[in-house]
Amino acid sequence: MLKFSISLCVATVIFGGCAVTSSNSSSGIDRKAWKQTPPWAQARLQQSWWRKYGDASLNKDIAHAFSSNPDLAVVAARLEQANAAVKSARAVSLPSFNLGIGYREGRKKEVDFGPYDLAPWEGGGQLSWEIDLSGRLRAATQSARHAQEAAFWDLHAARLQMASRIAAARFNLYRFNAEISILQDSTTASQKTVTTLNQRATAGIAATTDVRRQQAEHDRFKRQLIDVRRLRDLTIVQLRTLTGGNYVSNTSQSSLPNVGNPPSLPMSQLLAANPTILAAEARVRSAFQLEKSAKLDLLPSFKLNASASGAGHSLTGRYTQWIHQFGPSLDIPIYDPVRLAKISSRRAESKVAAAKYRAAVLTVLEEVDSARINLVSRRSQLAAAQSEIRALATARSDAQAQFNAGLTSQIEFLDTERRWLEAKRVEAALRQSLLNDHIQLMKALGG
Repeated sequence: MLKFSISLCVATVIFGGCAVTSSNSSSGIDRKAWKQTPPWAQARLQQSWWRKYGDASLNKDIAHAFSSNPDLAVVAARLEQANAAVKSARAVSLPSFNLGIGYREGRKKEVDFGPYDLAPWEGGGQLSWEIDLSGRLRAATQSARHAQEAAFWDLHAARLQMASRIAAARFNLYRFNAEISILQDSTTASQKTVTTLNQRATAGIAATTDVRRQQAEHDRFKRQLIDVRRLRDLTIVQLRTLTGGNYVSNTSQSSLPNVGNPPSLPMSQLLAANPTILAAEARVRSAFQLEKSAKLDLLPSFKLNASASGAGHSLTGRYTQWIHQFGPSLDIPIYDPVRLAKISSRRAESKVAAAKYRAAVLTVLEEVDSARINLVSRRSQLAAAQSEIRALATARSDAQAQFNAGLTSQIEFLDTERRWLEAKRVEAALRQSLLNDHIQLMKALGG
């Protein structure tokens, strides 16, 4: 355990020391009580951080994904495999008892005796029990339990990843709907400008070049509208796939939810909350326990053995021959290159697991810091975009009043309206990016 603790401290030394909080100590739950998924673990899997967005369609999509997504089903099946591996590891330390029955023909000849027929029917039983004096089997069982814990956190990480992907796709859908509405308004305004310029060109008071330039601008809006509709349809297909083929409802909404202030976690809580880190930490424990088991395999092993066999001339009759044996056995390894090689292999696996744990911590910290930086920047950009929209809205109102009073041309008014609509489109994109940054931060914080 000292070697394990030192390795975890080294993995996080760049963050100011040993801040890793074991899920064992934080939960206060004895892992020996595990049968399937422990109650505290089920509670963690049922965390619904996405409900804070207040979107019923998003909640329905995630519920469908948790029940129908095949990728999540694969990860859940791996947890079942880990549960079975724990039972298998524990079974090795239990006594085994076998019974057998068979038929044989033969004769036996001994010195000073004539040949006689052997009893053709035979039966027997064997009992074998390895007493785990060295703790090798207990270490292997503990390794399987840590692997089970890692499989559970993998499932939690997969659900967290799936929920974040669905939330991002759902909010992308709303953003595309908002952009479609804005582009439709922009296309309508652009068409009015083209019509007005055509009338002026016909009257000889506008240049043909201006008409063609505005027509190209109008065609650009139409092209963008077609492309955004394509992206909207692809997003619906993506949502349908993520939810396991379920019907995607509410595909016309265009309003995006507001996000509150992001949560803040100390280093120790972050390391004990992110499922990716917890899974990597559990794999480190599992690897060290396997290495420990391999080292203990060099010590003598003690077994209790018992066997009994009998033979008779009839399957249902009384047996006429009996043999029974009982006694302990001690296996003392002197030189076993296979066991020595296994220790080297397990030690290398421990180093790999420790390196992966450190990489997981660095990756999660990068995700948290990046998401926070993006959130602060997006909020500032959004505030600037909203200020721009308010200014353009005032300019648009003034231009419309001047146009109604005959003080300005329709071209100037329509150009002001076009820039106002483009600023609204930028605002919708920033709001969606802000939501994505919030989702990424929630995922990095473990939900």
